[in-house]
Amino acid sequence: MGLVTLAIPFFLLAVLIELALDRWKGWGLYRLNDAIGSLSAGILSRILGLVRVGILMLIYIPLYQWLEPTYQQLGIAWSLDNPWHLVLAVVAYDFCYYWKHRIAHEINIFWAEHLVHHQSEDYNLTTALRQSSDLVPLGWVFYLPLMLVGMPPEVLITAGAIDLIYQFWVHTQKFPKVRWMEWFLVTPSNHRVHHAQNKVYVDRNYGGVLIIWDRLFGTYQEELDEEPCIYGVRKPLNTFDPLAANLQHFRRMWLDAVHTRSWKEKLTLWFRATGYRPADAEAAMPVPSGDLDNFRRFDPQIGRGLRFYALAQHVCYSAATLALLWYGKTLGYGTTALLVLMLTLGLVVNGRILDGERRTRYWELVRLALLLVAVPVLPQITWPAFVGYIGASAGIWWLLVFHRKDDRVSPVSH
Repeated sequence: MGLVTLAIPFFLLAVLIELALDRWKGWGLYRLNDAIGSLSAGILSRILGLVRVGILMLIYIPLYQWLEPTYQQLGIAWSLDNPWHLVLAVVAYDFCYYWKHRIAHEINIFWAEHLVHHQSEDYNLTTALRQSSDLVPLGWVFYLPLMLVGMPPEVLITAGAIDLIYQFWVHTQKFPKVRWMEWFLVTPSNHRVHHAQNKVYVDRNYGGVLIIWDRLFGTYQEELDEEPCIYGVRKPLNTFDPLAANLQHFRRMWLDAVHTRSWKEKLTLWFRATGYRPADAEAAMPVPSGDLDNFRRFDPQIGRGLRFYALAQHVCYSAATLALLWYGKTLGYGTTALLVLMLTLGLVVNGRILDGERRTRYWELVRLALLLVAVPVLPQITWPAFVGYIGASAGIWWLLVFHRKDDRVSPVSH
């Protein structure tokens, strides 16, 4: 079991502590819909990892094994038991991460993958868990240079996990600027800058653990007292559906490729600078950027009963995800894939409930019916739990949406 999976319960505990402080102190850092949207994106990222092969390891491991005799002749021998080796591995990994992260902000197709992490218009610890699902995995190529120093796969995986786990704590607004830390480490202050869409802050502070790369390569920007951060992206997502979040920029690039008449543009727009659009496609389908002078967060209002229902469903999805991550290896691939599909469908519908989407009144019933049909395929020991969950959910949903007029889903204009 990976370090990141082991860290998930501690991440969730930290989120609950920050949320409790937020409610006690009245900071206003958390909104239910945005927090669930971010956590749902994180869940989708983790569960999809159960049904696909990691491209990096698929390539890295055979290449390392091929080169291993050369490493031995050169006396290169990394060891996880040596703490200095691990420190050096994290530094080397973070250097590669800097360039991966920077390119992700500068090239269209890489931005399409990374965009998910920036869509939240709030900034709290749930934002850290808002991760891309790597529907088109490309970032692995930036870690291949670690083979030049003979880094074994297990050391690479461990260094990557440490780098990712470190980044969790910097996603908070309540840790103050600490001058000496800003020179060396990624901190909440300089990472708030990275998530802001203010012109002065855009495309700055790419480091994962160390901020020294940004200082060396000219991408550092200090958080300014006179320029409060406005979080989110210039072309807002306007939904809490995590699948739509992952498809947002891919969909826009695909439509541009379809609408432009130039074959050169169709083939190259994917690899042009972030935000580039063919002139004829932009004229046909203008997508205005948000007005930062009159910025308003996407915050559709739905009934209290629906909010509690969405929260309860999210808790169920989170518990199911943790169980799947812990015990998934004991299940067959087909069963795992079915559970991943059912969870994905649940996350999508739950996000649309939070959007105030009218059609979810029927989508949720269809989702529960499909899950009921799938129950016989699942391990028999889980049947009572699934049937009880389906019955309770269907009954509560019927009362909320078809019986109580005040809690019916109402459409929201985007």
